[in-house]
Amino acid sequence: MTILSASDLTVSFDGAHAVRDACVTLERGERLGIIGESGCGKSMLGLALAGMTPEAARVSGSIVLDGRDMSGARERDWRTVRGRTVAMVFQEPMAALNPLLRIGDTLREPLQVHEGMTRSQANRQALDLLAEVGIDDPAARLLQYPHQISGGQRQRVLIALALACNPSLLIADEPTTALDATVAQRIIQLLVSLSQSRRMALVFISHDLGAVARATQRMIVMYGGDMVERGETAAILEEPAHPYTQGLVAARPRLDLHRTGRTRLPTIPGSVPPLVSLPDGCRFAGRCPVELPHCATRRPPKLSRSGGEAACYRLVEREEAS
Repeated sequence: MTILSASDLTVSFDGAHAVRDACVTLERGERLGIIGESGCGKSMLGLALAGMTPEAARVSGSIVLDGRDMSGARERDWRTVRGRTVAMVFQEPMAALNPLLRIGDTLREPLQVHEGMTRSQANRQALDLLAEVGIDDPAARLLQYPHQISGGQRQRVLIALALACNPSLLIADEPTTALDATVAQRIIQLLVSLSQSRRMALVFISHDLGAVARATQRMIVMYGGDMVERGETAAILEEPAHPYTQGLVAARPRLDLHRTGRTRLPTIPGSVPPLVSLPDGCRFAGRCPVELPHCATRRPPKLSRSGGEAACYRLVEREEAS
């Protein structure tokens, strides 16, 4: 069953595209990763899928959530699906939780407002949610404030909050940021487990290729607001097609670096330019090591590859040569 279908989704600010012609499809229980450097449009795409883009943003394209067309929907329409159909876990748990509210108050609110539960019913459900996400002594945690629990526990509270109304789609935006490696691994395992047990679709946004590899089945690589490559996670990491993806994969930390004869990891020169400075053609033009003269002015077509597609003129050359 298709939970999410978005096509030609574009988010722009004064004509500058933060997301350009994105297409995303998710089935129930499927896990999708979105990867890329900071400023590539990952979070903006996630916000668009949840109807939470900034007021200044102009959104066009099609979004269908669990069979309901949300294209051009107003805020009051989004409120009816947010929480129940789609929910979001934000990347900074300390900023996302109200520091003036106890954990219990935060968890009870959506249950009482959206599910019509009494306070006692919402309290019992909140205890169950905290237990489900692996928080010890849930009754004690309900009485605490966000600053009284650890970063990992705050992230689990945010996940419990997102799960409160049993959504069909969960969007997790950098859920392992600022967490140590052990806690981050537990959060990834938790999200995968919840997706499987609830048959809930998951969008996992991250700049960490290792986290995406562990958490997802398919992935999208974004650069400058464009989806430059997408397909099965394992296939892309094993054999990346787009030069940008190749650069990301090559820059991953590795224990056997000395065996390659290198003393440093390879890097992608430069940085992601501002939205107003992005080229009209391939967004990666200007940083690409195999750039062609027309890359900056002509948008490359998307070519099918094993389990997905990539957009690059070098791939077009190879296909024509073969």
